[in-house]
Amino acid sequence: MEHERELRQFLARSTSELDLSLTQEQIEQFMLYLAQLLQWNRTTNLTSITDPYEIISKHFVDSLTALTVAHFPSQSILTDVGAGAGFPGIPLKIVRDDLKLVLVEPVQKKSSFLRTIVGSLKLPNVSIYAGTFRQYLDQERPPSDFMVLRALRFDEIEEEAFIGLKPGGKAILYRTEKMEMPSTDTRFRVESEKTFSLPMGQGNRVISVLSRAVTT
Repeated sequence: MEHERELRQFLARSTSELDLSLTQEQIEQFMLYLAQLLQWNRTTNLTSITDPYEIISKHFVDSLTALTVAHFPSQSILTDVGAGAGFPGIPLKIVRDDLKLVLVEPVQKKSSFLRTIVGSLKLPNVSIYAGTFRQYLDQERPPSDFMVLRALRFDEIEEEAFIGLKPGGKAILYRTEKMEMPSTDTRFRVESEKTFSLPMGQGNRVISVLSRAVTT
C-alpha cells in the first residue's frame, strides 16, 4: 500500500484530535485492518469508500468518536448491530481491548470478512453472529451494556434494542443530525449528544447516546 508512513501519521494526528493517543501496536492493527479491507473490497462489496485517507477518516476515526461521548466501564459487553465490515465495533475494540465485543451481521460475505479480520488482528473476547439481531436475541443471549448502531435506523429496531440492552444500558447512534425522541417514548431517553467535524472536511457526525429505561 502506497504512502504507509503518511497514512500512519494521518491516523495518529486525526485520533489525537479526539484526545485519543494510539499505541504503535494499535496503529499497526489499524493499518492491517485497512490493507485487508482494501484487498477484500476488490471482490466483496464491503465499503463504497476506497481511498485510504477517507477510510481512516470516515470509518476509523468516525467509529472512535463514541469514546469521547460515552463512558465504557472495563469488561462491558458491546454489541455492534449491523456490523458490516466492522464499523464501529472493531475500531472501538482495537482501542479498548478490554471490551467484550459482539458483531451481528446477517450478510454472509461480510460476516466471513469479520471472522478473518478478527483473527488477523488477534482480538480477544470477540464473537460474531451471522444473522439478524432478532435471530441473535432468539438465542437467549445475555443482554448488552452498550449497543452501537451505524448502518441501521434506531426506530427500525427499537423494540429489539430494548430487549437486547440491560436496564440502564446505552444505545449509541452514529447520525448526521441530532435525535428527536417522541415525548411518548418511555423506553429510551437521550442522555447526551455531541457533534464532530471529521478530518479532511469529510462532514459532520452526531453521536447520540440513548439510555434504556430501568422499568417501563
